[in-house]
Amino acid sequence: MDEQNTVLGPAANLNLDAVTRAQAEAALEQTIQCPLSQTIDTAYTARDSNKDTPGEIPGDSCSILRQSWARYTGYAIVGFGVGTLVGMICFDMAGSSTPRATRTIPIVSIIVSGEAPTEPVISAKTGRIYEKRILLKYMEEHGREPQTEHALSADDMISVDGAPPIVRPRPPTLTSVPALLSTFQNEWDAVVLETFALKQQYEQVRRELSQALYQNDAACRVVARLVRERDEARAALAALNVQVSASAEVQQKPNRADQMDVDGTPEPNGGDHKDQKDQDHGELSAEDTYYERAAETSRVLSAMRMKRETPAGLVTPEAWKTAREAQTVETLHTTTKPGIVGLDVDRSGDLALTAGLDNHAEVFSRSRDQTLATLKGHTKRVTSAAWVPNASGLSAHIVTGSADKSVRVWGPKPANSDDDASVRAIGWTKLCIIKHHTAEVVGVAVHPSNEYVASAAADGSWAVHSLQGETVVSGTVDAPVSRIAFHPDGTFLGLGTRDGQAKIVDVKQRQVLATLDVVADAEGDAAEVNGLHFSENGYYFVTTSAREAAVWDLRKQKKTKVWELKDLAPDAEAEAAFTAARFDVSGKYLAVVADRVVVLKVKGWAQLAELPVGEFPARAVAWVGDTASAVVAATMDNSLHYYEPAQE
Repeated sequence: MDEQNTVLGPAANLNLDAVTRAQAEAALEQTIQCPLSQTIDTAYTARDSNKDTPGEIPGDSCSILRQSWARYTGYAIVGFGVGTLVGMICFDMAGSSTPRATRTIPIVSIIVSGEAPTEPVISAKTGRIYEKRILLKYMEEHGREPQTEHALSADDMISVDGAPPIVRPRPPTLTSVPALLSTFQNEWDAVVLETFALKQQYEQVRRELSQALYQNDAACRVVARLVRERDEARAALAALNVQVSASAEVQQKPNRADQMDVDGTPEPNGGDHKDQKDQDHGELSAEDTYYERAAETSRVLSAMRMKRETPAGLVTPEAWKTAREAQTVETLHTTTKPGIVGLDVDRSGDLALTAGLDNHAEVFSRSRDQTLATLKGHTKRVTSAAWVPNASGLSAHIVTGSADKSVRVWGPKPANSDDDASVRAIGWTKLCIIKHHTAEVVGVAVHPSNEYVASAAADGSWAVHSLQGETVVSGTVDAPVSRIAFHPDGTFLGLGTRDGQAKIVDVKQRQVLATLDVVADAEGDAAEVNGLHFSENGYYFVTTSAREAAVWDLRKQKKTKVWELKDLAPDAEAEAAFTAARFDVSGKYLAVVADRVVVLKVKGWAQLAELPVGEFPARAVAWVGDTASAVVAATMDNSLHYYEPAQE
């Protein structure tokens, strides 16, 4: 042990707490005073002096050599260690503004607590600095100084008065991965909490907005309902006024039923029922006579409508789903001015009446498959034609309207009532010409009583005429008219205008009861109402314009169902347009014409059949018979296309 201390020299007793730069350099010089070469030379000199055993080194020389090697090795180790220590000391002193002699190194305190001491004490035995609190606790558990075997008591601790007071360094927070993870976790928690708070505020605002929108919607619905009820009340009041006025006038006249000679006894005044009827009519003007007849017809038909049942033999919707084109009739009118713009079929379903651009109207018999009559006399195109069902079959009257501003009434020839009459003998003759209008007549309609006809002109004028040619009522509206139709009760007229409106007119009051906007934001031909027809149920009517077909409810005065071209004809060409629409007699079916004929079921409006019309567009459509056994369309190439369900 003493030999080892001798080899290590003064460096073995070096105290790190008392080392200065000068002491380190002196210790280094003492360490390298004995060079290895001197020791080796001494050993070989001793060998040469021994002549007894040439080539061997004496024992003492070997011992000297061993000591030299050990001493050299020790010097090398100590030199390396001291050099490293001196470099650390120089680096530490160079980076500190405090002189090395005045600094303390709280090595043990850092090892024990990991923090700078707040109440430092110095061990009297080792000179080390400790945190007093931690050192006392350690001594209570172990009874000695940390990392040494020295017993230590409270008397061996020397308190240090730090001036200035030691300021606890700020603990590092972002110098390690755990500290970074902790910081990120705290930031994430803060962001999540803030997001949660924002979501709560958003939900609150959304609920408040939803409540406000709900209240606004409820208010709008209430206002709309009140407006609708007001309009319905006004319409009901207007209709009631009309009925009350008509009833009052009828009650002022003698009751015909009371005047009838029921048991064959003459009347008290000595006249029979016919004479009384003629006398009554003689006392009334033509206008009053019309009002009386219209009121009576309305009363009878209204009562019948309430008890009306589905006609026996009515074709079922399932049958109409199998419909196909059954017959095509060509070359009805002249080819110089082709085109059929008006169509009506009599109640028997056999006779089709057409209005053509060639200034003629024609009657075609499907059963005979030939034209029975051509009605000539108009000087311009015939815009509309209608049967007057005051008789059946060939005995019925015909009324036509033309662009020459006239309306003509045609009566059957005497031979028409003969079942064996030849085609040459059958025909209709002109009964009268009505020249009331000053503009082209755009449409005619037959009153449900079958005793009067109505006409409308392009200048907005309308009139009701007797079959004898007398105009009994007339009026005007503030728009050019394009279509006219009678309500099934005969009390009102429906007028379609060229500016996209439908007007319901009270004939007796000569005033418009309702104006309905059929087309909005359209001009020219696109705005014209080109189709208008009432259903037999009394409250539905249909209108068509170029881009829209709609069913209206007179009770609510609003649209019940609306179709655009893409709804009924999704593959239609750009120039396609709606041109006509018509209910059947039963009011169960509706036919709408565009570039095809579409059959729809009323109340549900399911599409039953889609029937092509060919290359040329159709401008008119009509139902065949009281059972909706077929539907016929007239096209601009002077053809009729009959469609009916497939025969089972």
